[in-house]
Amino acid sequence: MFQKFVSSAFLSAGILISALRGQNAETLRGKVIDAGTGAPLAQAIIVAAASGRGTITNTAGEFHLSTKAQTDSLIVRFMGYQTRRVAVADLHASQAIALLPTSMLFREVTVTAKRYAAAAADIPAASEIFHAHTPRFATAQNAGEVLAQTQALFIKEYGGLSGLKTVTLRGASEGQVLVLEDGFRLNNPQGGWVDFNLLPALSVEKIEVVRGGASAQYGSEAVGGVIHIRTLPPPERFTPKAEYTLGSYGTNAARFSLGQRFGKLSAIAGYGRLQTEGDYPLGVRTEFGLENNAFAREDFYLRGDYAFSSTTKLCAFHKDVHADREVAGSLSFPTPEAAQVDDNRISGLSFSTQSGRGLDLNAQASVQRLVQEYVNPDPFFPIASRHRVDARELIIHNRSRIWQWDLLYGLELAHNEIHSTDLQNPEREQRSAFVQGEWRWASVRHDHVSSFALLPAVRVDDYSDAGTHASPKLGVVWKLEKEWHLSLHASAGKSFRVPSMNDLFWPSGPFVSGNPALQPERGEQYEGGLLLQATNALGNWQFALEAFEYCLTNLISWIPDENFRFSPQNISRAKTRGFEPALLWHAPHERVRLRLAYALLSAKDDGNDPNTRGKKLLYRPEHKLDVSVSAQFFGATAGMNYQLISARFVRQDNAWSLPGYRLTGLFGNYDFALAGGYRVRIAGAINNLFDKKIQIIEDYPTPGREYRLTMGVGR
Repeated sequence: MFQKFVSSAFLSAGILISALRGQNAETLRGKVIDAGTGAPLAQAIIVAAASGRGTITNTAGEFHLSTKAQTDSLIVRFMGYQTRRVAVADLHASQAIALLPTSMLFREVTVTAKRYAAAAADIPAASEIFHAHTPRFATAQNAGEVLAQTQALFIKEYGGLSGLKTVTLRGASEGQVLVLEDGFRLNNPQGGWVDFNLLPALSVEKIEVVRGGASAQYGSEAVGGVIHIRTLPPPERFTPKAEYTLGSYGTNAARFSLGQRFGKLSAIAGYGRLQTEGDYPLGVRTEFGLENNAFAREDFYLRGDYAFSSTTKLCAFHKDVHADREVAGSLSFPTPEAAQVDDNRISGLSFSTQSGRGLDLNAQASVQRLVQEYVNPDPFFPIASRHRVDARELIIHNRSRIWQWDLLYGLELAHNEIHSTDLQNPEREQRSAFVQGEWRWASVRHDHVSSFALLPAVRVDDYSDAGTHASPKLGVVWKLEKEWHLSLHASAGKSFRVPSMNDLFWPSGPFVSGNPALQPERGEQYEGGLLLQATNALGNWQFALEAFEYCLTNLISWIPDENFRFSPQNISRAKTRGFEPALLWHAPHERVRLRLAYALLSAKDDGNDPNTRGKKLLYRPEHKLDVSVSAQFFGATAGMNYQLISARFVRQDNAWSLPGYRLTGLFGNYDFALAGGYRVRIAGAINNLFDKKIQIIEDYPTPGREYRLTMGVGR
């Protein structure tokens, strides 16, 4: 009886204490947003001023914090924004806390790695962002020139402004790098790669590069990473712009754009034209200029956004690129009369809406047509071919926040067909489903914040001509935030690339034949790295370090049979390792900027052929160093680029290589104001300052010293 009495007394006391504590505690709820754009700020830090304890916002910028009733204010911090103290009474009146951005460098976010906006410190991958409007790229004429100094990315250039431009990334071939534009796939299913010379800079706002396998998010081609081009959004007011560029080797270019807002509708349109004679001296085998190397390109861009509300938006865009190219060919096999016409069109429509924690929907559809005509009236081997690729794509994904999980899941449907003088009009159907999650734990104190995130993802792709393939990936991120910020990340996953339609369906002939039995190329990736960010009296600092290893199997190679007829076969394996340190520094007030990016790459054949096993893969430089420095003074910007590329092997037995090279370039920019809010900009560049005579690809010399001058006016 006495024991029951004591137990009842203790239970009653516990209930009373809990009740009293409950009277002195409350849960504060709110949302942290960017004061300028209204965008939610994920991972913002909320600290109760009295206790020093706190929490962080979720991916929607929302938070809830259990705290004492006597707490009168909250301290809100987010990297790259001014710290703010908010009274609890004000929070009750308006739950949105708006933070003002500062001049701090590192608040940039990428939408590519997670398919939604996330800071670089919160993703388990290496990323880099290039803004096309910065002085360094003021004279750039295509996306390839903007990307030339990307860390671990190598531009395979076949002859200046006139030639083909493809990329390798972390040793992955041009067909193993996925290229997107506003989320729409640009890789040509016929050959698998993208010509960056046909991606004008006119419509580009920025380019995001994510290094590392991303098939769990995007499916095929994302073995080495993703290059995502983000187009110019419509402006908030009437914004006309015009500019003209003159350059060496008979180059001239003009670009015009006009943007305006009409209530809920905003739109932008642009037109560009580039012409170049391409007659630069070779400096190899002959001092005469390159023949049959002229290039003319016209491009048109139109985009319109309609805001039904602050959370529901419709966007439509259309882009048309037409290019007439004289095809000089290599020094060993010149094509003095060959010509090529490219006519690429893409139209897209996207719709997005948000409502609560369960609905963050995005649906987008695109129609794309790629036409290429090639004529070479060679007297011995005349060629006349025409290829038309029609591609349609539908992507639907939704983002939900369930308990402590942030889930993104969706479907993709695609249809590709080719009408060709060479192929027998093949078709390809693609059906894909994916889901990726994020679970985050955080510990918040008044002097530091630590957090851990787990990011699993999986995607299943089904192709009518290449079977079904699953791509899992697991990433982790740990962060420590004090007066400096440290982020550690690691990931492991699988990626793949389906054979191109040329590989599968090229008709059988006396010299070449396709192979319908090909299997997709497969890869396993393991990578990790750190990101350290700090601000002091000397400016803003960022140091990044990445390491990775890829194992690729079923690599496709075109090899001859006993009758010397070439066909693609799954015979190769490769092992690629890399090490990528980078340093960024911005002086106070952005007066001086410095970027150092180095990539050490070991890409070797890991197949069974004793003649090539252990040999380095072709056109993969072991060393790549990119340096850029710029300074601002009296309203002008001046800077220098430096690039070092080591030797590249051009024979599978590594018996011959092209020598390494060093290129230096200068750039400058000056703008001043006119009446009515208009500004005039004058920009110049000297590429290949010391007139180096080099070949990036064997038998395709590149231009020597090149001058460009751009003059523009606009708002």
